[in-house]
Amino acid sequence: MKRMLVIGPHPDDLEFGCGGTLYKLSKNGFKLDLLIMTKGEYGGNPRLREKEQESSAKILGAKLHWGGFKDTEVEMGRKLISVIEMKISEIKPDIVMINYERDTHQDHRNIANAAITASRHQSNVIFYEVPTSIEFQPNMFSEIESVLDEKMKLLKCHKSQTHKTRVENLSIIESARSTAIFRGYQARVKYAEGFKAQRMLFDNFICKA
Repeated sequence: MKRMLVIGPHPDDLEFGCGGTLYKLSKNGFKLDLLIMTKGEYGGNPRLREKEQESSAKILGAKLHWGGFKDTEVEMGRKLISVIEMKISEIKPDIVMINYERDTHQDHRNIANAAITASRHQSNVIFYEVPTSIEFQPNMFSEIESVLDEKMKLLKCHKSQTHKTRVENLSIIESARSTAIFRGYQARVKYAEGFKAQRMLFDNFICKA
C-alpha cells in the first residue's frame, strides 16, 4: 500500500488542486493523510471550516491532521518546518504533495517553502495548484473525467467558501471545473488536474500501487 501526505494551507485548498486525483488514488489502494495547516479562521468560522474539512476527508477515506497555525499569520521558520518534518517522520509517506510555492497568499508561500525544506529527503515531492498560484506550469497531469463529480462533491463540503472567489457571480465550483477543462486540454483529455514535480522517482510507480 502506498501512502501519500498532502499538505494544505487552509481547508478547501487541496480539494481544488488535487481532489479528483486523491479520490482516484483512495479507490486504488493509496492511504491518504491530509495535513491542513490552519483552520481558515480569517475567512470564516474555524469550527465550521473544521467540520467542512472533516466531511471532505471522510469522502476520501483520509486521515486528517491539523498543523495548529493561525490563518494569515503563518511565518516561515523553524517551528513551521518542524511541524511538517514531524508529520513526515510519523507518516513515512511515499509521496508528499504540496501547494505550489509561487503564490499571492503569504500563508501559501511560507507553507510551501517550509514543506520543500521538510521534505528534502523524500524521493517523491509534487506540487498542485490553487486559485492564487502564480506562473504554474504543470509537467504532470491526472485525467479526472471519471471522478469529476466526486471532486465537485469534495468542494461542496466547504459550503461556507463556495462563493468566496472575490469574482462577481463566480463560484469555486465553476472555477474548479473551468480549471479542469483547461488542464485537460493541455493534457489532451477532457478534464484533468495539473501537477509539477519537484522530484519524482518514477520506478516506484511502474508497478501497481
